[in-house]
Amino acid sequence: MKNIKSYRLSAQLKAELNFKHRTVRNPFRNIHFSFSKIPFKTIGILAGIFVLVTLSYMGVKNVYEVQSKKIVASRQAQAQTYEQHLSQIKAEVALKGTDAQSFVELSENYLKDKDVERAEQAAKLAVEKDPLWRDAYINQGHIYLVINKFEEAKISFEKALLIDPLCGQAHYFLSLAYQELKNTDAAKKEFAKAQEFGFQAEIGG
Repeated sequence: MKNIKSYRLSAQLKAELNFKHRTVRNPFRNIHFSFSKIPFKTIGILAGIFVLVTLSYMGVKNVYEVQSKKIVASRQAQAQTYEQHLSQIKAEVALKGTDAQSFVELSENYLKDKDVERAEQAAKLAVEKDPLWRDAYINQGHIYLVINKFEEAKISFEKALLIDPLCGQAHYFLSLAYQELKNTDAAKKEFAKAQEFGFQAEIGG
């Protein structure tokens, strides 16, 4: 069979065959968009609410930040004022002692009088006067225990034990500090060492 060659229909033949061009239908020709159906009023109300909420949030946030800065500044000012107050007390107490022993005695007397601020400063002066004296640290730690500064008390007793690791009394007071810090295991270990080396629940020695 011979191949049939392609050819174009003549205009006359197209007319006789009632030939029509295939037209491509536009799927969007029947779609009509009406702006009248858009709920502009609702959109406007929602947009207004969004803007109002956003502005309110920003306003509250700014007020909160300003208040937070004021609180921080106030606390810093209070802390600075208190530090100046303690410095004045320390200077006053410094005039009443001469050596570490005298400041230890001063701290004990202040503590009996329930003057904890002066007791603390006198204990600090005792340590400064003789940083190698074990009992100065034990006394300082005891002051801290009484005024509920348990972490500072622990550090003081640890310093005493660096000078004298066999001091049962320091181990005993350190066990009390650990108890207050809720470290039961460490408290038991320190109390066991206190029993091993011997101790008295008193300041001095």
